[in-house]
Amino acid sequence: MNPKFVTIQLMLMLTAMAVAGQVHQPLRMEIMLDQQDNYFTVMSMKEDGIVMFREVEKDRSPRTKVWEVVVIDTTLQQVLHRTYTLDFKAEFTGYEYRDKHLYLLYRMGLYQKDDLKILKINIDTGQVVEFNIKQIVPVNLTEFTIVGNAALLGGYVNYRPALIHYDFEGKKIKVLPGIYRNNSELIEINVDEKSKSFSVVMTERTRDKRFSISVKVFDEKGELLQNNFLEPRSNTSILYGRTTNNTQNDQFIVGTYSHKRSNFSRGIYIARLNRDPNEKPDITYFNYGDLKNFFSYMKAKRAARVKERVERRKIKGKKIRFNYRLLVHDIIMENGNYLMIGEAFYPKYGSSGYYGGYGMLPGGQNLAFEGYKYTHAVIIAFDTNGKLQYDNSFEINDVLSYQLEQLVSVGVEEDMVVLLYTYENVIRSKIIQRNEVLEGKAFNDIKLKFEDDIVRNNDSEVGGLKKWYDDYFFAYGVQKIKNFKDRGVGLNREVFYINKITYHAPSEDLPVEGE
Repeated sequence: MNPKFVTIQLMLMLTAMAVAGQVHQPLRMEIMLDQQDNYFTVMSMKEDGIVMFREVEKDRSPRTKVWEVVVIDTTLQQVLHRTYTLDFKAEFTGYEYRDKHLYLLYRMGLYQKDDLKILKINIDTGQVVEFNIKQIVPVNLTEFTIVGNAALLGGYVNYRPALIHYDFEGKKIKVLPGIYRNNSELIEINVDEKSKSFSVVMTERTRDKRFSISVKVFDEKGELLQNNFLEPRSNTSILYGRTTNNTQNDQFIVGTYSHKRSNFSRGIYIARLNRDPNEKPDITYFNYGDLKNFFSYMKAKRAARVKERVERRKIKGKKIRFNYRLLVHDIIMENGNYLMIGEAFYPKYGSSGYYGGYGMLPGGQNLAFEGYKYTHAVIIAFDTNGKLQYDNSFEINDVLSYQLEQLVSVGVEEDMVVLLYTYENVIRSKIIQRNEVLEGKAFNDIKLKFEDDIVRNNDSEVGGLKKWYDDYFFAYGVQKIKNFKDRGVGLNREVFYINKITYHAPSEDLPVEGE
């Protein structure tokens, strides 16, 4: 081979390394798992570290259960380890972290009418305070969060939404007004820590049975401050919404809308909520076909065909019709813009034979649910006036999950947005700058502890990747690992791991590998 060609090729490779974004995994911790061990639930505490908790099966007795809480700092060093004993009837129901305290919620029995218990654990000292809550109505709980010095317990009573407010100081409990309504669904409870207020988002019905949304804002004591109802335009339903915090002069709700009574969304809306109850919220609609990069997750030729079809329909004055299911994340604010992230998905079914009373029926087929198939994530940015700034998308063509939950995590570095997720032991990443893609989808293996470690199996249903603090993320999960060479390392081990991750945006100033 021509030496000059080799030199040029090497220089091009080094240049590519220098300008590409890079995933770095500077730290990793592992906790060995036995066969009967439960996996940890993990929560970011931002600069305070990570808190992990689980029930300890080996310490269970006929009369008691034991729960373990572990706190690690930003260097992945353990700084707290405590166990807490509960009555054997305690059924874990929910959790929350707020202001250096971990809150664990339990139902003291198997039925909705059974009383509740909250453990309030100081993550610096491990000190615990217990609160026993007498049920006033039997609630099927789906929501649990903390606002100021109160707990909010949301769920359903007789198939209607209900929200219970529990005051830690006075140990008083009350049902909040205006929530218990027919044909409604509780979508979100968004707590604003600065103002100690919270917004309750619910589905509602219009007079002609279309879907819409109401937003009620309460203070820490559970007093109603504001009530808004979104009146959708003709032949339109509003399906879903997430609110911004209430600390600004204006509060917004962003979500998806559909045609008439369809459950499939056709686009995104942005609504400004009015503090004056006599004024209707202003709603702006964006059809998916009107967004600049909604279809950028597709192959280039396919995306071009879709855009051409959209333009032809616009010229002919025809409506643009797309049907998507979109899982909308919490709204975040970075660099003066609000960011809405949504993940498009669809339920995937496969055919499977079924047995009748006399064996397999000839040609008998049954549809079996295989999981939720993610297709892409979309990011919508709008300013504090509610004006659309840009949109972009991130392909997710490899994830099938039985649980429908947030997959993609987002970080902002100056005016660039980093999108990351993990699946099957690989970190997928992409970096955008407004409407432009600075770096396409990249793949980085989860870094292991020892050089000769080999992952022989990992549970893709356990774990994921979460935003941590500043420009750091962390990946976590369960891995079964083999190691044939390193001394002092077991041949086989199963671990619960946490990897610290940072992502550097593309820059010509980054040092190339080897420097």
